[in-house]
Amino acid sequence: MTTVNHDHLRQFTVEIFEASNLSKQDAEYAADVLLWASLRGVDTHGIRNLKRYYIDSAAGVGRRDGVIIPDAELTVDEESATSAALNANGGLGLSVSVHAMNVAIKKASQSGIGIVTVRNSTHFGPAGYFAHMATRHDMLGFASTGYFFPHGQDKGVVPYGGLLPMLSTNPLAMACPGGDLPDFVLDMSTSLVPVNRVEMLEEDGKPIPPGWIRDKDHNVTADPQAVCKVEPLGGAVTYGGHKGYGLALAGWILTGLLSGAWRRDPKLGRVLGSTPELKHGFAQEGIGHCFAAVRLDQFGDPALIRSGLDAMTRSLNESPAADGFDQVYIPGQKEVAVEAERRANGIPLSGSTVTDLKSLSEEFGIPLELCD
Repeated sequence: MTTVNHDHLRQFTVEIFEASNLSKQDAEYAADVLLWASLRGVDTHGIRNLKRYYIDSAAGVGRRDGVIIPDAELTVDEESATSAALNANGGLGLSVSVHAMNVAIKKASQSGIGIVTVRNSTHFGPAGYFAHMATRHDMLGFASTGYFFPHGQDKGVVPYGGLLPMLSTNPLAMACPGGDLPDFVLDMSTSLVPVNRVEMLEEDGKPIPPGWIRDKDHNVTADPQAVCKVEPLGGAVTYGGHKGYGLALAGWILTGLLSGAWRRDPKLGRVLGSTPELKHGFAQEGIGHCFAAVRLDQFGDPALIRSGLDAMTRSLNESPAADGFDQVYIPGQKEVAVEAERRANGIPLSGSTVTDLKSLSEEFGIPLELCD
């Protein structure tokens, strides 16, 4: 695979976002989110999405996640000492979410806890980035995003016991700071697999592993072109799928309902899906997010909490590994090693991502330096 230096890639990404009418600060925020994912090996949510998810959408090409308005103003609907409900007004979810998490962290620093929702937003990338932001402030972090399609959707997650795709993958993330060892960073979809991963396999010309997704007739398929139905974590009817489905709905209550995204008077141009109409008097206006930060010192000495997490991590690392595994890890631990390697040797890029980046380089006249 082709590789690229992470510093150069960050500068390239910042300049591309600026050329797309983002402010310098928002361009840097957005670039840092994508680079965080690519450095840590979360390639599904990293730089591979720059052109198709964000730049094409900003240019009006659009995706199922909605057309992005780069210069949209982030406004406040409701606010208290510990909470805020924000309206992204169609802005770039990557940078909007950094602003929102900063508000949550500021409120937590003053009041112990901060919870911030966002409505009318767009795809925000890796949920783990925003949860991880809180750990630098001796805080727990939480982030989630979601969408509900009451009429169904051409490609989405089916409810437990159902056949109609009605949910996005509704991911959630939680982070806790460690001491000498890596932070705990959980970042998971509430579906069996993120749609981004299926798309990445399609881009790379690879088949989908058995049992991941189903076609429109609800048959298991390995053909990315036939993807229609993604199952909730645990399966649509078996193996605890009610748990993944329940988590998806719980996440949507935080991101879609509390944010005010699910509303009686939505701008229909911001309603996603193949049927952008109200149902039972409601529809969702744009993507919804939820962010939270909680100060550790409300529960004890932060240093002791961090060392306690280290003790848990060491205990798990030292436990017997199953066949095919070299070690037991906590969420986020392996990504730290991947980041160190990629900072030293460059970020690997697939052929389709290289093609996209070269296209952006030519479109905006911004140099792209790739390694062999």
